[in-house]
This record gives sequence, C-alpha cells and structure tokens, in this order.
Amino acid sequence: MEERIKKLEMLVQRLIVKSTKKTVSAMITPYPISNCVAGEDVHGTILKYMFSARGVISKGRIQFDKKLKSGVEIVMRIENDIGGSSKSYTVARNIMLVKPNIEVFSGDRLTISVNPIDREEKLNEVWIAFVWIPYIGEATVKSFLIDKVLEEIEALKEIEDKE
Repeated sequence: MEERIKKLEMLVQRLIVKSTKKTVSAMITPYPISNCVAGEDVHGTILKYMFSARGVISKGRIQFDKKLKSGVEIVMRIENDIGGSSKSYTVARNIMLVKPNIEVFSGDRLTISVNPIDREEKLNEVWIAFVWIPYIGEATVKSFLIDKVLEEIEALKEIEDKE
C-alpha cells in the first residue's frame, strides 16, 4: 500500500510540473512556394500564388541560368480586393536571396515577374522558391496532456499488476 502511495505521489508531482510550465513550444510548418520557367526568352510573370490563410512570406531564392551583364529586375506584387503593394529588386548576379517579410492575408494574390534590364539579353531558365509561414492562429492546435496522464496511469497499473 505504501508503495502505491509513493507512485501516486510521483504521478501528482509530474502533473504539477507539467501544469505549471510557463512556456509552450509549437512547430508551425512553413509552406514552400516555387516554380521554374524555361524557354528561349523568359521574362514577365514567372509565378502566381493565392494564399488561403494569414501568414508571412519570410525568405526566398531566385536563380537564373546565367548572369546578365545589365542585370534583372524582379517585382513581387501582392494584390487583394482593396488594393495592393509591391517590392522590386535589381539583381546583377545569377542568384539572389531575399527576406521580404511580407504579411499576407487569406485571398491575397502574389505575382512575381522578372525582366532583363537590357531586352537584348535573354534568360533561358528561372527558378524561384519562397517560404510562407502561416500564423499560429491559422494552425490546428491539439492537446495531448490528457493522453499523457492516461499513459502514466496505465503504466502504474501494469507495475501494480506485476507486483
């Protein structure tokens, strides 16, 4: 009987520690947004994407098949029913890393365009990839505390049964 009381006290201690924890960690999986466009003269719109939930476009990478002498203009445009905004970049290399940190809402539409500064220069391939992270309010939250308690109780019962 004394052994059983010790085990129950241990279970209560574990529950107290778990219930008094001040911080909670959660993993929100980012979503990749990517595309590749290939051809004899790649320019104009290379990616269109519509967001289904609120979040942020955190970082991205654009890679061209070659470096153009005059560079390439990249335009990121976000549009919705009430207006829009845009960011533009001029790239003198064949790879560009960006951290636009653009907040997006459900229904926002992203359009990305590329245009060589000198129209005589031509791109044959453009790769693009961005990471969109939905806000935690858009994620499904599940609680497993009760499952853990039940597991602990079952483990104690198994120990008791063996004794």
